[in-house]
Amino acid sequence: MTAVESARALRDVTPASPEVEAPPPEVKPEAPKPSKRRSIPSIAPRRRTVDKARYEALTAGRKALLCVDAVTVSFDGFKALDNLTLVLDEGELRCIIGPNGAGKTTLQDVITGKTKPDSGCVFMVGDHTDLTQLDEHEIAQRGICRKFQRPTVFQGHTVFENLELALPGSKGVFASLFARLSRAERERIERTLELIGLTEHAHTRAGLLSHGQKQWLEIGMLLAQEPRVLLVDEPVAGMTHKEMERTAELLNALAGERTVVVVEHDMEFVRSIARTVTVLHEGRVLAEGSMDAVQNDPKVIEVYLGES
Repeated sequence: MTAVESARALRDVTPASPEVEAPPPEVKPEAPKPSKRRSIPSIAPRRRTVDKARYEALTAGRKALLCVDAVTVSFDGFKALDNLTLVLDEGELRCIIGPNGAGKTTLQDVITGKTKPDSGCVFMVGDHTDLTQLDEHEIAQRGICRKFQRPTVFQGHTVFENLELALPGSKGVFASLFARLSRAERERIERTLELIGLTEHAHTRAGLLSHGQKQWLEIGMLLAQEPRVLLVDEPVAGMTHKEMERTAELLNALAGERTVVVVEHDMEFVRSIARTVTVLHEGRVLAEGSMDAVQNDPKVIEVYLGES
C-alpha cells in the first residue's frame, strides 16, 4: 500500500466530526491593475561637444592633434590653470617648463581626465567630443597615455613579461602570461625592446634594472598600447648623465610617429631635446617658441630662468 492509499484508508474509517458551520469565505483585496502608462526609458546624458567655431579657429593652418581650450581649474580659490589654451601638433616633441605651481601637473591631470576643469574643454582633432566629459579609462582608449615621474613596473616579472602585460587587451597577470602571443604581438614587443634599448635585458627581472632602465621600460609599456599622445613627467629625475643622453635619444626617436609632451625641470636636458618649448606661469602660457626664443624672452628671464 502506498502512502497515498494509507492516508485515504485512514480518512475512510475516522468517525465524522460534529457538523460545524463553515466560516464565510475570506475576501481577498483586489490586486491593483497595472498602469497603462508606458515607462519612459532612462536616457544617458549627452556628452558636450566642442564649439565648431573654436574648433576651426584652433586647428586652422596647422597639423593640430590635441587642443586645450580656455581651461580654468581652481583649488580653494587658487587658480592652478587660468584660461589656459594650448595646441599640440601631430608628431611634435613639446617641452613644457615653469616654476613650481605654474600648472604643469594640473595641465596633465586635465588632459588625462584625473582632474575636471571649472571651465574650458579638451579635444582631439577629428573628434568633437569634449574629453573633459570622459573618464580616465575612456581618454586612455583614445590614445592619450601618461608616464609619471616615478617608474611603475612589475618588479618580479621580466622586461619581456612587463611589455607583454602592457599589450592592449591584457586579461590580467596570470591569464596574459600563460596566453600564447600572436606573431604580431611578439614582433611588437621585440620592436619596443629595441627602441627602448633593453633587448639584452629582455629576460631580466625588472626589479634588477637601474633607475634609468626602469624609466625606459615604463615608456616601452606605454608604447605597447600604441598611444597617439604620450605625456612624460620629469623623465630624467635621478638619472646619470649617460642615462640622460640615452633618454634624449629615445624621446627624439618617438616624436614623428606620435606626439610627445615632456614636462621637465632640468634645463640642460630640455636644451638637448627642445624643438618647441611652452613656459607656464601662474596657470597661463607665459611664452612659447624655440629654446633660443624662450631663453631670450624678458618675461621668462624675470620669472623663471633668472638673469644668468
